[in-house]
Amino acid sequence: MKKIVLTLIAAMICGFQTQSFASSSVDALIQKLEDKGILTDQDAAQLKDEIGANEKNSQESTFKTLLPDWLNNMKVSGDFRLRDQLQVRKVPLTSGGGHNFDRNRGRMRVRLNFEDQVNDKLKVIVGIATDGEGGTFPGNDRSNNITFGGNAGSEGTFNKSSLVLNKAYAVYTPASWATLMGGQMDNPIWEPASLLWDPDITPIGGVVQLQKRVNDLVTPFSTNAMFILKDNSPSTTTTKTDPYMFVTQEGIKGNLTDKVYYKAAASYYNLSNPTHLFLDNGTDLSGATTIGGNTIFPGTTSKYLYDFELVGGDIELGMNDPLGEMLDNLPVPVYVAQAGVFGSYYQNIEAPSGDNTSWEAGAYVGNSALNGWGTWKLQSYYKVLERDSWVDALPDDDFYSGDTDTAGWRNQLDIGLAKNAWFSLTYFRTHVYKTYGTTTFSQKAPEDLFQMDLNMKF
Repeated sequence: MKKIVLTLIAAMICGFQTQSFASSSVDALIQKLEDKGILTDQDAAQLKDEIGANEKNSQESTFKTLLPDWLNNMKVSGDFRLRDQLQVRKVPLTSGGGHNFDRNRGRMRVRLNFEDQVNDKLKVIVGIATDGEGGTFPGNDRSNNITFGGNAGSEGTFNKSSLVLNKAYAVYTPASWATLMGGQMDNPIWEPASLLWDPDITPIGGVVQLQKRVNDLVTPFSTNAMFILKDNSPSTTTTKTDPYMFVTQEGIKGNLTDKVYYKAAASYYNLSNPTHLFLDNGTDLSGATTIGGNTIFPGTTSKYLYDFELVGGDIELGMNDPLGEMLDNLPVPVYVAQAGVFGSYYQNIEAPSGDNTSWEAGAYVGNSALNGWGTWKLQSYYKVLERDSWVDALPDDDFYSGDTDTAGWRNQLDIGLAKNAWFSLTYFRTHVYKTYGTTTFSQKAPEDLFQMDLNMKF
């Protein structure tokens, strides 16, 4: 009965309350009811809380009605990363021997994303980010990092970093099993770790994705994409066709048991007309263009010798809670949320054997997502990119500067610090894969790269 009375009193006060009816007047009215013994101290406090909550909800509802629908439906997210990076490479010298090339850099990255639901089937996603020190042109396709003090002196002291359009694309979902995308987008091609693609690349083009769950065991999926690589200027003397990339990935995923899950896919890549354009050779710190990178057509500096037509696949097999209660009796209990193994293998059928294969194999253990203190993940894998196995404009630029003709280890430990904040320690041990008959690079030019990151998302 008392609850009903309190609710009626709160409703009456809120019903007569206007903007000119200040909170002090409400407090005075409640105080009078309390003085006359109608309300106890506890009832008065409860009533004030209810009125405050009702007023807040009313204000929020009124505010939302004043905004257009597209703004009400907008979601804003982003992330910020601080990094210390130490890079040590054994640089071979033309006179024989070599020396260490050491570089220690502080870096940061900022990304901000806006997602708006236009209607029940269509949404638009736009992202801006730091420009990544792209050099001649704004933006860097494989990085959004800004180096403290200017990258190799190319920027001024305490220079202001610019922002670029990182992505902008539309997502149309005509049915629950079909998705169409167009614009500059998050990479829709799945790979268990970064073998062919740098994780910061946002390709431009169109995509059709299909996915239909059959049961817990089987969910087939299909991704078909056409990406534009470059718009060539017309020429009256030579034929230049715009190079583009076609990708189809056909896969299946699901749960084998309550704990065991899997995902596997076969893919086909065809880069049309890549020999009409030299896209972007990986940076070589020694200044010698024969370390890493694709084979260039003899006598040219802007033409690949081989086309790129890749066939291959990716696979991942994992288990949730693999150890169960085995570690519960330790002085400090350890919980392992997931453990798994993965691998990828691709071959460029347009390049000669011995220079046309890329592969990786690795494992991980820990949490799939870092969501606070006590969550963690450790991942380690080895990968090989033979010289003409893949266009050298696209691999992870932290893995031996993004070159092909490279091999080595990538190891990363992530530790959750608090909600939406975590620490990462990454170590690369990489080297040139082959020497191609030259004594200059017989040392394989090994490189150690250490990255310490403080990550925050919002």
